Amino acid sequence: MRHTTAIYTPVALVAAVLLAACGSKRNRQAEVIECASISLDVKGATQCLVQLYRWEPGEARRAAEARRRAMDSVKTWTEDSVWNLDAARHHLDLAACRGGSDPLDRCLLIKGWPLKRVTRTADSLWQAEAPEHRRELQTCLGRPNLNLSSCLTLYYKWDSERALQTADSVTRARLGGRNR
Repeated sequence: MRHTTAIYTPVALVAAVLLAACGSKRNRQAEVIECASISLDVKGATQCLVQLYRWEPGEARRAAEARRRAMDSVKTWTEDSVWNLDAARHHLDLAACRGGSDPLDRCLLIKGWPLKRVTRTADSLWQAEAPEHRRELQTCLGRPNLNLSSCLTLYYKWDSERALQTADSVTRARLGGRNR
């Protein structure tokens, strides 16, 4: 009987060690979630993982960045889903603002659109109308006695920021061409 007990004792010991190891296995994902939830940024989450859980710094940084990207994706998906619930109203807002006298961005902001959506929408519409804007720019460039940004703003209703940026860009291009 001692002989059979001696055989089962090492097997039982190995099984007990394996069960103990599985029971105390670290949940690294939970560590990342915890550190990311108590930190304001990737750097803070990285420091938390390194100091609290003894992660390697490079691995901690990669895990913190991956968590930030995942959370940003969830946030964007949620915002887009909520935004799409009111898609019909947003189309009406856009149509009303495009036909109004106020600049598009100001009008959409007044209607309660978030700045990020206003900027994205204005840029998208601007790109869609790029050939027309190039024609307007060429027309204003043909009027040397008129300030370029003023011409674009007054005659073609460009928003003043875009008109000033375009005028600055044209001026820099002209000055750069002379220096060569």
